[in-house]
Amino acid sequence: MIMWFIVFFIFCQIMIEKKWLPKQILNLRLLPICAVSIGTILTAIVIGILIRQPVFVVGTVTILCGSIISWRYRSFGTGISEKEYK
Repeated sequence: MIMWFIVFFIFCQIMIEKKWLPKQILNLRLLPICAVSIGTILTAIVIGILIRQPVFVVGTVTILCGSIISWRYRSFGTGISEKEYK
């Protein structure tokens, strides 16, 4: 399972950098992305319990949501630091 998480994390990074995400996600601001991520992880918890694979499902969804949040936070921070130096 650890190998799956590592491979999935690398895939998530590639997916984010190549902008394979839907436009609705790419255009969201940081706060709505965090709220959607919390809701998605809570849904994954319920689904994981129902199919008796909570670690796999929740881990996979958390890696995806965490990657999206970190990408948005990086791009959000870049905009602030560029405004400071102008």
